[in-house]
Amino acid sequence: MHPRIPSPIWPALQEYLSAMDQKIPGLLSAFYVEGSIALGGFNEQFSDIDFLAILKRYPSATELVAMQNIHKIVGRNYPRWPISGSYIQQSALSNGQVDAIICYEGKLTPRGRFDWNWVDGWTVKNHGIAVIGPEPQTLPVNVDWNQLTKSMKENLNTYWAGWTRRPYCLSALMLDRGIQWAILGVLRQYFTFRENTITTKVKAGEYALDRLPSRWRPLIKEAIQIREGKKTSVSPVRIMRMTEAVKFLKFIIQACNADAEVIP
Repeated sequence: MHPRIPSPIWPALQEYLSAMDQKIPGLLSAFYVEGSIALGGFNEQFSDIDFLAILKRYPSATELVAMQNIHKIVGRNYPRWPISGSYIQQSALSNGQVDAIICYEGKLTPRGRFDWNWVDGWTVKNHGIAVIGPEPQTLPVNVDWNQLTKSMKENLNTYWAGWTRRPYCLSALMLDRGIQWAILGVLRQYFTFRENTITTKVKAGEYALDRLPSRWRPLIKEAIQIREGKKTSVSPVRIMRMTEAVKFLKFIIQACNADAEVIP
């Protein structure tokens, strides 16, 4: 297995790749690990095994069923680290946005989309780990950074803005898992708009500690500690933490929008 892939996830990947080779031989042209693992931020508690697989051809209906069963079996055997990602055809590599088969939480969606001009595409192209196939930097794809940051701004003002008002999201902010996801998630975008690159959630949090007003440091530190599994106490009043998190999200969204305006 590639030396950049953490050893705890080797068994899951090996079982998946072995099953694909046995059940649907010759379908995979390349397989890349991306996401937090590729960025050097693997987290045993929260990380998925994010991937992009390139197919020699579109699978038949029977093969799609076999792929679904493979993901189901591997997910049952290794529930701690879900294998999630996209399958695209080799013939579509030169396009920015392509049809894809999406795997999320063990379920396949045949009519998805994969956008090279987004975080996943950028991560594959610049930091992807080639388990099968050529190095991703050699793929005939160019990531449009301006389009990526434009899409990121849209995501910020739709998905992340929704975390400040949607009942489901507000409920999630009552939980440690929701706090680390939201606080560090928006800080990744804050980092990107300021530094014109992409980093891990923890590194984005650490970056923000020295650059944002001191009132936000306890919340950011707590999010980092949760992410790293180092939190030793529970916030005494979670409703107050949720309220502070909403204020923080609004503050970061406003700051990111201001930074995004100056991006050429």
